[in-house]
Amino acid sequence: MAETEQSGALYQGVLVHSVLVIDDDELHLALMQNILQQEGYKVFTTADGPQGIAIYKEHRPDIVLLDLGLPRMNGLEILRRLRTIDEKARIIVLTGHGSEESAELALRYGASDYVRKPFDCSSLIKRIKVVIYA
Repeated sequence: MAETEQSGALYQGVLVHSVLVIDDDELHLALMQNILQQEGYKVFTTADGPQGIAIYKEHRPDIVLLDLGLPRMNGLEILRRLRTIDEKARIIVLTGHGSEESAELALRYGASDYVRKPFDCSSLIKRIKVVIYA
């Protein structure tokens, strides 16, 4: 695969964007993987924050969907570490435990956007596209 000047990679002449989903809800991970793959994204998933950081380092996905409510490592800490690795990382924070304070904090830590669960999948896809092409 050849990297393009923009985000994404060319695979057999087609621009393919990659998404890393970090969420401790296995059902949510499977659902997101299915939806994103149907939309043509290459998808990496993990329920573990430290593993998510390792996947990011290895694959440098175009965007990260990050749940704030992770058990082993706080989502805000993962966000902070990802931004340390790559200050241009595109990260949409997802949470079912959201408050205005956590949204503001996530945005201050460098999140590109903030979405509360449950969310409409089609609007999430639109937000992903907006963040990728911003």
